[in-house]
Amino acid sequence: MPHHTFLQLWLAGADSAACYQPQALDDGDRRRLQQHPKLEQRADWQVSRCLKQQAALPALSLSHSRGAALLACGSGLGAVGVDIEYLNPRDFAGLAEWCCSEQEQQWLAQGGWQAEPYYRLWCLKEALIKAAGLAFPADLPQTGLRWRADGSVYLYAVEQEWHGVSARCGDWMLAAVWQSATPLQPQWHCTGEFPQPDKLIFFPATAEGFNRFSYRHSG
Repeated sequence: MPHHTFLQLWLAGADSAACYQPQALDDGDRRRLQQHPKLEQRADWQVSRCLKQQAALPALSLSHSRGAALLACGSGLGAVGVDIEYLNPRDFAGLAEWCCSEQEQQWLAQGGWQAEPYYRLWCLKEALIKAAGLAFPADLPQTGLRWRADGSVYLYAVEQEWHGVSARCGDWMLAAVWQSATPLQPQWHCTGEFPQPDKLIFFPATAEGFNRFSYRHSG
């Protein structure tokens, strides 16, 4: 039988904490709680472990932020990484100086240092760092977006091109990256009241596909 390749992305918000079942924790999470018992009181912990229990497949990568969680699981894939972040106002120009390449800084500056492009880039970088096993924050500037002469954009880490997707869900931005022999469409699973993914960009991306959601235009 041919090996089936697929990627599932599970999303949940704080309301899913009610589904948390401590008796269903895996051995690794039980050990973590023994070492850090206060974790169990955090909404991030409860929501992310609820997702692991619902997915019923081994977790390939997990991220949480402000009571929301993103879980990747699947089969037939190489390395996988995910990240989710709540959109907060920050000094994006200052942050970009230490975490972005010159080309990435120019792109952010052209858009007026808006929150959505910055967090889109940041989530992709964090997901790549996790998937490639790189050092945080030292490897951030060398990891992320690269532009070709025709304006198309691809993801780059450890001298490799990666597949990926970037999306917005309400007040959160998220990203998933992966290695696979052929392109694939992730299967989305949103639990509870968490917003559906919107403004999706798949990588590698055409110039038109990438620029469509890069900036928020007025008028």
